[in-house]
Amino acid sequence: MKWIKKTPKRRVNPNDSIEEQIASIRGIKDVNRFLSPTENELFDPYEMKNIEDASNRILKAIHNNENILASYDPDADGVTATTVMLRYLKNYTDNVDYIYGERNDGHGITEQLRIKGLDEEKDAERLERSKSNLEKVKKCDLLILIDSSSNDVETCKNISELFNCDIIVLDHHAIERENPYVLLVNPQQEGCAYPNKYLSGAGVVFKTIQVIEDNLGQVDVWQYVDLVAVGIYADIMRIDVLENRYLIMHGLRNVKNTGLLRILKGAKADLYKLNCDSIGFSIAPMINGVARMDNIKLAIDIFLEDDDNICKKIRLQMFKLNELRKEKQKEIVNQYLTKVNPNEKVLIVFDEQSSKGFNGIVAQQLSDIYKRPAIVGRIHKGTISGSFRSYAGFDMKSFLNDSNLIEEAMGHPQAGGFVLKEDNLEHLEKYIEFNLPKLDDTEPTVIYDIEIDVKDVIEYIGVSEKFNLLAGNGFPKLVIRIKNITVEEQVCIGKTEETVKIKTFDDMELIRFKVDKNYASELGYFDNIDAIGQLSMNEFYNFGLKKKISTPQMIISDYKIKTDES
Repeated sequence: MKWIKKTPKRRVNPNDSIEEQIASIRGIKDVNRFLSPTENELFDPYEMKNIEDASNRILKAIHNNENILASYDPDADGVTATTVMLRYLKNYTDNVDYIYGERNDGHGITEQLRIKGLDEEKDAERLERSKSNLEKVKKCDLLILIDSSSNDVETCKNISELFNCDIIVLDHHAIERENPYVLLVNPQQEGCAYPNKYLSGAGVVFKTIQVIEDNLGQVDVWQYVDLVAVGIYADIMRIDVLENRYLIMHGLRNVKNTGLLRILKGAKADLYKLNCDSIGFSIAPMINGVARMDNIKLAIDIFLEDDDNICKKIRLQMFKLNELRKEKQKEIVNQYLTKVNPNEKVLIVFDEQSSKGFNGIVAQQLSDIYKRPAIVGRIHKGTISGSFRSYAGFDMKSFLNDSNLIEEAMGHPQAGGFVLKEDNLEHLEKYIEFNLPKLDDTEPTVIYDIEIDVKDVIEYIGVSEKFNLLAGNGFPKLVIRIKNITVEEQVCIGKTEETVKIKTFDDMELIRFKVDKNYASELGYFDNIDAIGQLSMNEFYNFGLKKKISTPQMIISDYKIKTDES
């Protein structure tokens, strides 16, 4: 693996504090504002196009006791966003219900209501759900489509005209066609002055209920910010946007939803020290796990439930299903790895057994492993459908659409779905080869921010944790190179033997997850190494010693044995 030191975005002054030096490397102008954003970073919700009209229509429905129906999109943002709306509305009306679809059905109201083309035996569950959804739509006066459906024009037209139903769409996905049959609140739409274009569906819902509550004044909408935080972060919105940073941090500090608390407790999270990993590794995988296993109802139920005893049972079901998901995902990734051509500029892998619920996460893993975009899908009856994932911020969605070969590329610029005629596959491969830069170097590369000596670890660890408290899209975690580490031994830990710990004589430990048990087995006593990765303090309570143990720890990306020549 090649190691490259990041080029600072502005000149680093060695006399500055460690925080200021890192801020210079990352191009942060005001480090205190970035690390500790306040409510001053919030934009006025009234800047969002149509938000007052949408809020007034919801107010009218509440006042007139109309039947309100909200739709759940089957991912973490869709689940949290719709839960926020339902929980809020139930403060004012009992005439509110919801519909939903499973991840393998697809996204949007069209797929939630699809009946045509479904087999009565093969698709029995989906057919029953679609019919139930349709009956609810027929009876509602106001349909609120959340985190999807901006572009479902034909279905919205039919609902509006056939059932005399008003439709509000609260979404954040790209607008691909005009939808005159809905009242659209979406920061991506033309003419919307809202500055934050990286707000998720949960964020759009939160802004909407803020406007509604300006008229009603009886509910503290900030009680739902924990769910909003999960939606924004889990949907991989940019977290270098200060409004998003404030909402996520405020949510992590104010977790009140019973279901969220139960998931965190089940993951043995420290509720007083929650960070972005609490969402990324504990909450989001549970939601997306049950979604990929076609049981999104469990996630819906746990966040709508206030009885912790019931939440315990639901969480256990979610946990067991997510463990099955992990096993299935591992099998699929291993299967796809045998089909990858590492010399391709974009990894393209298709399989007849491809699962819609797993395509995205498999494409993401391939992209992470090979450091380039990936396309994963299924060829069926002359049509290829699947998911794409980009790499290093490249707008893969536009790139695919610009080819004029793709039937449709949907979703986000770096992550979404696509449909392609099989006859166009060869043409797409030529388009990619001709239009993307040549991959001269296929060696995996890791870019690090700073390098320090092992004796300075304690000095840097607190600062590193401050920056990594909230890291992700737009601001990845700090990567540090630590020099002159003296190895004690390598040990394999965990039930699955996929975690390796390297003990050292330097009062710190190195750890690597999801590797073979022989990883780093060549290291011996007193070997001198440099390691590269993410630095943190590993804290746990030792019941035998009856005290908390704190050990500096690096989650390593790579290491190099130092020789006399090096």
